[in-house]
Amino acid sequence: MITDWNDTIYFYCDPRIGIPQGDKFQHLLICLVEGFRELGIPFFSNVNYWQESPEKTEYLFNHHPDITADDCSIVVLTNNWFNIKYPLPPTLFHPQRQYKTVYLDGDDSDKTYIEKPEFRQFDFIFRNHFNKKLNYGNNFYPWSFGLSNRILQEVNAAPNFQQRKRQILINFRHWKSGHPVRNISCSSFMPHISKILQIDNSVDNPHNLSTDSYHYLQWLQTGGRHYPTYYKRLQDSMACACFGGFFVPSWPNNPGNLINRSGKHLLSRLRLKTKTIVQWDSWRFWESLAAGCATFHVDFEKYGISLPVMPQNWQHYIGIDLDNVQAAIDKIADDPEILERVAIQGRLWALEHYSPVPTALRFLETISQAKITDASKVETVSKV
Repeated sequence: MITDWNDTIYFYCDPRIGIPQGDKFQHLLICLVEGFRELGIPFFSNVNYWQESPEKTEYLFNHHPDITADDCSIVVLTNNWFNIKYPLPPTLFHPQRQYKTVYLDGDDSDKTYIEKPEFRQFDFIFRNHFNKKLNYGNNFYPWSFGLSNRILQEVNAAPNFQQRKRQILINFRHWKSGHPVRNISCSSFMPHISKILQIDNSVDNPHNLSTDSYHYLQWLQTGGRHYPTYYKRLQDSMACACFGGFFVPSWPNNPGNLINRSGKHLLSRLRLKTKTIVQWDSWRFWESLAAGCATFHVDFEKYGISLPVMPQNWQHYIGIDLDNVQAAIDKIADDPEILERVAIQGRLWALEHYSPVPTALRFLETISQAKITDASKVETVSKV
C-alpha cells in the first residue's frame, strides 16, 4: 500500500465561466482530491473550483499560474470535457510529456468511445458503470461515484437501525419512464417488499430549498442534488431501493458498438431483460450505504457489475435476481434480522473502501502498479 507519495498531481477542471455552478459539478474529482488533501499529497488545477464555505471564497482546487501540467507527474480530467464538447487542453498529449494522463469517466453513455480517438491516448481511464462482460479497452479500469465529504457530513449521525421507521425509500422521480432496470425492478419488487416494509416514495420539491447558507451553496454547486431533507429520510429509513441502468446484449461485447447500442434501445422499448447491465451506478447507491440503510440493487455478479472492491451480496447490500424476486423476499421474511446486518456491514464496507482517502490510495496504487508492470515488460524484452 502507498504511504508516501511525493509527486504532484494536476487537475483540469471544467474551465467555463459565466454558467451555473451546478453545470460544472465534478463529483469524481472532488472525492479524489479530498483524499489527496487528507494524505498531504500536493495538487494543483487550471482554475479555482469547489467553494467549501459560504463565508469564505476558499476553494478545494486552486490555480497557481506558476504551476502547469508539465510540473506534475499525473494529469487528470473528467468526462465534463467531452459532454460539453469543449476542446481538450491543446498540449495534453504532447510527445515530450513526462506525466501520465488519467480520465475519470462518469459518463452515462458508451457511444463516445468509438467516436473519440483521444480515448486510445489516455494512459488510464477510470470508468464508472463498468461491466466485466464488456470489453472497453486495455486502458480502462472499474471506478465508482463513491463518497465525498459533503455526503459523509450529511449522514455522519446515522441513527441506530432499530430507531428507524420500518420503511423502504423508493423515491425515483421517473421510475415508470426512466431506466429500464429501474422500471422492471420496481414493478416486480414493490408489490412484494410492500408486504414487509412500508414504502416512502416522497420526492423533494426542487423549489423547497434550505435557507441555510451552507446547504444552499451545496445545492448550487451540485446542480440541485443536495437536499438535507432527503438525507434525513435516508437515515430515518431501514432500507433504500437503488435500482438503475439499462439492459444490453452480451454480444458484441464492445459497449460502443452500433449493434450493442441499438440492442440497448430495442430492449428498452420492448421491456426485455438480459444478464448484462450498464449505467447502473448512482449517487443514491453510495448515499444509501453510508446512511446505514439496507441497500437494494440487482445482483452485481449475475449482471456483470464491476467495482474496484466488490461488495458481497446479502452481506453489504441486497442484490436482486430479477428472474426470481420472490427468493429475496422469502429470505428477508425468514430472517427478520438480515436487514439490520446488511445495513451495518454495508455502511462499514462503504466507508472503508469508498470514502476519500481509500479512493485516493486506490487511484495511486493502480497507477503505480501499472508502472511496475510496464517496467517489468521492458526489462523482459531487453533480456530476450
